[in-house]
Amino acid sequence: MTDAIVTLLAASALAGIGVLIPAFEENYDMPAGRHLSEAAPFLAGAALLVASLVVTALVVRSGSDRRRRASLVTAAVRLGVLLAGAVAFVVYGTLTYGV
Repeated sequence: MTDAIVTLLAASALAGIGVLIPAFEENYDMPAGRHLSEAAPFLAGAALLVASLVVTALVVRSGSDRRRRASLVTAAVRLGVLLAGAVAFVVYGTLTYGV
């Protein structure tokens, strides 16, 4: 359950960053093509996170204990990667822009 919540929050944050890129760059007249090209990695990352969560949920529901253990390990790894990414983002922001 924690994995699902963290994954959905991270996907929402990535999608929000992708949508708000013109505001972050203070370029409100950004052409749509440039905005989409800069937002694509964030939106794709959000889609991949949600897709991996769906695949993990489907595999967990299957009857095999071996598949269930493998999907739980995958979920734990995904949760660790998300947490490490969040910590790295905060540390980078703090070191770059100060407190």
